[in-house]
Amino acid sequence: MKRTRPLPLDLRGLILFFVVLSVLATLCNSLIVAYRVQRDALIHSALEANSAYAAKVASSMGVFLDSTHSRLKYSAEILAAHWDDPLVLMAESSRLRTQDSDFNSIAILDASGKVLQASSPALRVDGLKLASEAAQQALKQRRPLISPAYVSVAGHLVVFISQPIINSSGQFLGVVGGAVYLQEKGALHTVISNHFHHEGTQVFVVDVNHRILYHPNPKRIGEVLKSNLLVESALRGGSGAMAISNSQGIPMLAGYAQVPDAQWALVAQQPRDLALAPLGPLMLEMIVGVIPAGIAGFGLILAGTVLIARPLRQLSAAANQLAAPDTTAQLLRVHAWYRDVSAIRQAMLTGVQLLQQRLGRLSHEAQSDPLTGLANRRAMTTLLDMLAQTEQSYSVLALDIDHFKRVNDTYGHDVGDLALKHVAEILKKNSRASDLACRTGGEEFTLVMPDTPIEVARSIAERIRENVAASEAPQAGKLTISIGVALRNDTTSTPDALLKLADERLYRAKQNGRNQVIAHNV
Repeated sequence: MKRTRPLPLDLRGLILFFVVLSVLATLCNSLIVAYRVQRDALIHSALEANSAYAAKVASSMGVFLDSTHSRLKYSAEILAAHWDDPLVLMAESSRLRTQDSDFNSIAILDASGKVLQASSPALRVDGLKLASEAAQQALKQRRPLISPAYVSVAGHLVVFISQPIINSSGQFLGVVGGAVYLQEKGALHTVISNHFHHEGTQVFVVDVNHRILYHPNPKRIGEVLKSNLLVESALRGGSGAMAISNSQGIPMLAGYAQVPDAQWALVAQQPRDLALAPLGPLMLEMIVGVIPAGIAGFGLILAGTVLIARPLRQLSAAANQLAAPDTTAQLLRVHAWYRDVSAIRQAMLTGVQLLQQRLGRLSHEAQSDPLTGLANRRAMTTLLDMLAQTEQSYSVLALDIDHFKRVNDTYGHDVGDLALKHVAEILKKNSRASDLACRTGGEEFTLVMPDTPIEVARSIAERIRENVAASEAPQAGKLTISIGVALRNDTTSTPDALLKLADERLYRAKQNGRNQVIAHNV
């Protein structure tokens, strides 16, 4: 089975990575949402502003046109009272031209369309009849009118504002009107240009025939627009705002309105990019404002990550040395301040206890004789090496059951095992807590006795021998044991030398008749 290689990240780094990733994702999403909200707000604000601006300028133009009609009405009343006096007609025409700068020229027509008086020399022709659609419409409808744009006799692009002349008996006498030259700066230009509220806003005015009456670019005045949704809506009497592309394909945010008392459409528009220009600084300001909070937040995240990961890292370190003696103490020092870590620590403590119990049991099994429960040769070697390193004084008893082969041959190995256990129990009962009783061979035993003089060791050996001789082994009856005793000194400074000396005295005890203790050379 293929093993998966772990990522080269510790728990703290992993938590920090995902938390920072989540925070960055949330921050990016917030910035995107904020960008869209700000963009929509700027667009909505620009549309509302341009709509209000278009309505305001259209209203001002309506007031301007209403004012011109009021002045023409006043002149029409004077003319009606003195219609047959050429001097009065001349004087009134001159007065209107001189006192009213809103008009570029003044014309007084009789009911047939003949020019009676004109302030412009180009129109002062006796008996000339104006055949323009504007003049004919004014004569026909006999009411105050504002004409669509047309080219005059003098070649000017004009709008004719007319007022009917009706005498006191109700007879229609003719028309008095003023022409506004659209391609020359005049009152109409002033009314519109005085209202510019911010840079980049363009205003243009279109008549019912889609001819441009006013435009910031003078070259476009008189141009006939193609189909335009804003113009169509305004000409139908509507007002409002709309996002649209102009004739050059540039996205615009536009407001539109109809000029009162005239079939004119007024459009106030602003390039969309210009309206959104504040968006960049706004987003930059927002990002800059987020930086301090982001740094503080990152610090909190880092501190929280360390706080969360620290107990888990300590548990991970402890997990790598579960068999160490101080692992339990190390686990208890872990500050398990939240439930998951506490549960993991408790599980590890339980596991360590079970592991150490098992290791202890395995260690005991590895260093003990499975039949008698005494220490084995490995355990004895470990103790003797430690005593040699510390140069500590100790005595050794080498013990051997007499005629043990006869027991096995007579009663069998099972009874022999019982005899070995019997002798082992006697060794345990006659050993001190500091002594180590070992089974080192078939019927051979060794008792290591730290800090024990030779005479004390010999006395303990005698007691062991007497207890064995006085007791009966199960099914085997009476047994005897031979013992050799040796003390560590300058001639037996190594464990091997001391064990060899004890074995030599054991063999001498057997040669001397068995069932005895030899502690000195004889």
